Amino acid sequence: MKAVELSAKWDPKPSFKIGSKDIKGKLTYLGSQVWKDPQVRLTDKDKPKIKDNEVLIKVKRCGIH
Repeated sequence: MKAVELSAKWDPKPSFKIGSKDIKGKLTYLGSQVWKDPQVRLTDKDKPKIKDNEVLIKVKRCGIH
């Protein structure tokens, strides 16, 4: 199946004060302050095996602005 992958370098801006969650999990609500050089690529992936409590959603169309 086709997949869109987004990758970037973790490089917080010097002026941004990062918290413990930001450092530990590399998660933040201000991604533009910590991620640098984002790249998007279209790849082929194997269809994932889903568990009994999960669903697999087929997306027909999407857009990125």
